[in-house]
Parts: sequence; structure tokens; C-alpha cells
Amino acid sequence: MKKLLSLFLVLALCFAMTACGSEGPSEEKQEGPLDLTGTWKQTNSQADDSWQEAIIESGTITVNWVSDNGDTKSLYWAGSYEAPSEAATEYVWTSNNDHEQTDASLLASSDDTKIFTYKDGELSYEVSALGATTTVRLAKQ
Repeated sequence: MKKLLSLFLVLALCFAMTACGSEGPSEEKQEGPLDLTGTWKQTNSQADDSWQEAIIESGTITVNWVSDNGDTKSLYWAGSYEAPSEAATEYVWTSNNDHEQTDASLLASSDDTKIFTYKDGELSYEVSALGATTTVRLAKQ
């Protein structure tokens, strides 16, 4: 009888834990608009000492080429950032280039616009140089 009671209690606990925990630990409920402000670092760089870094703040996004383990930064993109107005798990916006900043930088993009995508905790965009295009992926720091 004791074993049967113990088994019943274990099963009841298992069902209770499953029913109450319908959201996994990686699924956080977001309150308010999606906040992408802050510093983002490239996760798919092929070099240990160089990467791209994006800084989103006050309606702008700035992307730098970073080298020498962070000692050297060169502007790649300076443009507009339109913050999401509601909670979201995905977000896409078109950034307008601030040519006053990028025209003076040798390594900056000359594109008029650039599409940025946020999905699954990752910020991404395409970079073209010397006839090759790659997708840069960044994580918030």
C-alpha cells in the first residue's frame, strides 16, 4: 500500500509540474515594446581578433568594423533606427544611410538603405564587399 501511495504521489507531482510549466525557460513573456537598444557583437566572424559591432541608440544604428581585438574601429554604417512600437519576437526595418557620416569613411557602405532583421535574439543584415555578399549575425552584449 505504501508503494502504491508513493507511486501515486510521484505521478501527481509529475503532472502538476508539467501542467504549471507550459512555457519553457527560453520562452520569456515580453512586456512592452521590443527593446533593441544597446551594443551588438558579430557572432559569425571568421577571425578571433576582428568583427562587426552595432550600437543602437536614440533613433540611430551605427555599425563599425572592429579589429586589433577592439583597439581599432572603422565606420561601416550610420543610419536611422525605427524602434518597434509593440512587443514582438521578430522585427525588420529599413535604415536610411546618414551620408554625412559614411561618405567620409573609406570602409563605409555607400548604399542608401540597409535592411536590418531581428529574429530569435539575433540581429542580422547583409554586407557586400569586393563582389561578395555575406550575412552578418550579431548578439546583444
